[in-house]
Amino acid sequence: MSPSAVPTRDDLVARLRVRFADIPAENVRRCVDDLWCCCAHLGMRPDARTIERLAASRLTGVVRGARPPYPGGERAPVPPGRAAAPAPPAAAPAPAPAAARTPIGM
Repeated sequence: MSPSAVPTRDDLVARLRVRFADIPAENVRRCVDDLWCCCAHLGMRPDARTIERLAASRLTGVVRGARPPYPGGERAPVPPGRAAAPAPPAAAPAPAPAAARTPIGM
């Protein structure tokens, strides 16, 4: 790692940690490091603005895809005096799509 990249990366991690406070700091750092390494592996110069945009996109997906805040997938407790909403009916799984054949017959 280049010595000049360390302060930039640390600043980037600090900005993202403020923006995504719900995500553990180590996960934010790993996300930035992973993207930095991917850029270097692909032969691209890691640009802090590009890395920040990509990391923010990934971390937004993590936040939106997070599990509910209650344990075990149970429903949230119902406040006193309110009736619990009925559970939605379980949907049948959709059938798997038929496999498409490739030109080489696989």
